[in-house]
Amino acid sequence: MAEEERGGSQNVWLLIIALALGLVVVVIYNVHIDKVRKEGRGKQIALIRVTRDIEAGAKLDIDDLETKYVPKQYEGSLGNVVPAEYEDFAIGSQVNRAVEKGQWLQWSHITGTDTTKASGKITRGNVAVAIPLEPRMAPGDILSVNDRVNICGLIPRGRELKTFRIIRGVRVLAIGGEGIKVDKAFSRTPSKAGSRSYRNITVEVSPEVSLQLTNVLTHISGSCWVELLSAVEQKDKDFGKIDSQLQKEAAAPSGPAGGAYSSGGSRGAPSGGAGAGDGFFEDSDFE
Repeated sequence: MAEEERGGSQNVWLLIIALALGLVVVVIYNVHIDKVRKEGRGKQIALIRVTRDIEAGAKLDIDDLETKYVPKQYEGSLGNVVPAEYEDFAIGSQVNRAVEKGQWLQWSHITGTDTTKASGKITRGNVAVAIPLEPRMAPGDILSVNDRVNICGLIPRGRELKTFRIIRGVRVLAIGGEGIKVDKAFSRTPSKAGSRSYRNITVEVSPEVSLQLTNVLTHISGSCWVELLSAVEQKDKDFGKIDSQLQKEAAAPSGPAGGAYSSGGSRGAPSGGAGAGDGFFEDSDFE
C-alpha cells in the first residue's frame, strides 16, 4: 500500500515537472517568435492605408486608417506616403480629393499639395538638388527615376587626386531634366524612357546636406559620375550623408581659383573624363 502511494506521488511530481517544462518551452518559443517579428519589422517601414472610400471634403476618422508594414526597399517609390507616426495628425484632417479604399494616405491628400507638380515628388522635409555629370560615364538607360545612386568624384589631396563616394544612396528625382508624370496618386510612369546619355540628374537630400554637397562640388576636379545601386539594396544609416572624410570640403567652398564652379574649367581632369576646359556647369546642362 505504501509503495502504491509512493508510486502515485512520483507520478504526480513527474506530471508537474512535465507541465513546467512544457510551460518553459512555450515561453521560449513565444519570446523567439516575438524577436523574429521585431527583427523583420526592423527592415520595414510603417505607413498609413485607407480602409474605405472617402469623398473629397470628408474628415478622417481613426477607423478610416490602418497601419501597414512594407519593406524599406520600397521607401521613396510610393510617393509622399504619411508614416504611421503621424497618424494623430491625419485623424481629423480633411481630404482634398477622393481617396479609394486600399490606397496609401499621401501628404497631398491632407495638406493641399498638388501631386501634378514636380515638387510633389520630393519627400516632405527634403530638397531637390541638380548634379551635373560627365555624360560619357552616365549609366545609360539602366538608371530610372526613384533609383538610388552614389555620387562620386575626384578631389585633390595634396598634389594628388583621390576618388571619393561623396554621398551614398540618394534618390533620383529626374534624369537629364526629365522627371515623372503623375496621372493618379499611385500610378507613376517615367515621362521619358531611360536616356542613354545625359549631363545631369536631380537628387533628393536634406536641406543641411544640400549646402554641404554644394560646398563639396566646388572642390571637384572635372565632373561627377554615379554608381547605380540595386533596387533591393537595404537603406543604411549613412545614406544621404556626406562622406566623413570630406568634412573640410563640406564646411566651405573652394577658392575662386579652382574647383567645380570655376570659370576656367576643371583641374587635373583624368583621361577619359571631363577634359581641360570642361567647366562643371555648362549652359547645355540646363537645356
